[in-house]
Amino acid sequence: MTTDAIAERFVIGLDDTDTPESGGTGKLARSLVAQFVADGLGASLGVTRHQLLDHPKIPMTKRNSCNAVAVESASSLNDVEDWAVRFVRQHAERGADPGVAILSRHSDMPHVLAFGRRCQQELMKLDDAGTFSAEANVRLRALGGKRLGSIGALAAVGLRAGGGDGRYVDLRGLRDLTGRMTAGQIRATSEVQRILDEATGEPLDRDDMVDTADWIRPRLFEGGPLLMTRRSTEERRLWLPVDRHEEHHDG
Repeated sequence: MTTDAIAERFVIGLDDTDTPESGGTGKLARSLVAQFVADGLGASLGVTRHQLLDHPKIPMTKRNSCNAVAVESASSLNDVEDWAVRFVRQHAERGADPGVAILSRHSDMPHVLAFGRRCQQELMKLDDAGTFSAEANVRLRALGGKRLGSIGALAAVGLRAGGGDGRYVDLRGLRDLTGRMTAGQIRATSEVQRILDEATGEPLDRDDMVDTADWIRPRLFEGGPLLMTRRSTEERRLWLPVDRHEEHHDG
């Protein structure tokens, strides 16, 4: 690592690091960013989960989701890539087909975002991933036998860098949000600063009460976390996260 370099943002995409019996790629992504920080390589900007096309012709362990880890680091692109690949090789499940993608400031973000959007709408092939990664200047590593994890990994960095897709599954303070908390307490405890009323689009006041249901997963919106809420029909002074009734699945 270069100690005098200016920190820059990298996005690390991961897919197919798990098997049907294991904890999911989301779990590995959270472990990866925790180790990245522990090793003194940089700061975490959170882990997001992105849903891709669910199709019977696509091999998947559960729901064909992928994960992206955003970090700030003064390390070089080569060092970040080598570290991430080494970590995934060591921690991916035996029998998995992992892929790793690294997006940097030199990448063509709109081009790789287009690839991610297509992965949500149509079947994309390994050759497509190779072409898009080369054209978009994104590092792409296929670490498994079939190499298919590289497709989802590339989609993950595009969708995360686009700033408007997916859910946060890891963010400072996110897993400390439990029970009923005021909007002010949520903002003070975590990096979730934007908490809006879906009906009005207005921010919740600091004393407005939110039922977290012990499971807050903010949206990635305009490049950062957004918690969208609606007023409870049973308790008028209580707000409920709009997305809380989705399946609790972080893999």
